[in-house]
Amino acid sequence: MRRWSSLLLIIPCVQPLVGRAQTLGATPAPATRQLSGVTVEEATALIEKLEDAQRGLRTGQFQSFELLAGSIASNDQTKVSPREAFMSVPFQKIWQVQRATSDKRLRQPYRLTYFPNGLGQPYWEIEVVLGLSGNVERVLMRYETPAPF
Repeated sequence: MRRWSSLLLIIPCVQPLVGRAQTLGATPAPATRQLSGVTVEEATALIEKLEDAQRGLRTGQFQSFELLAGSIASNDQTKVSPREAFMSVPFQKIWQVQRATSDKRLRQPYRLTYFPNGLGQPYWEIEVVLGLSGNVERVLMRYETPAPF
């Protein structure tokens, strides 16, 4: 009985804090791009390659890289084709670029993160693989939900 009465006293104190935490909206992603394992020049060159691929697709040029995109089955992003998802990303607004580790020397994987609606909201995790010649070989896009903390 004593435990229940203590719990009933604590709940009204905690509830306003929970309500305030839920009403906080998304904060915009910082303007400074976060880099990990890459230089500014490498990140810029990678983004230029992705923008060139977008331009090529818009003008009807053949693009030979694999393009995959998806999300959790219940997410509305699964209704969008991978090409539409790729074309909708403004690569200049990528927040984070990092070099991913790989056991294959001929492929250079990178991970990019794009928050379309600000931090704390669903975001695109984009894996880009460059081949030996430096050309884009694969783009894998996952629409992720942020961690609940």
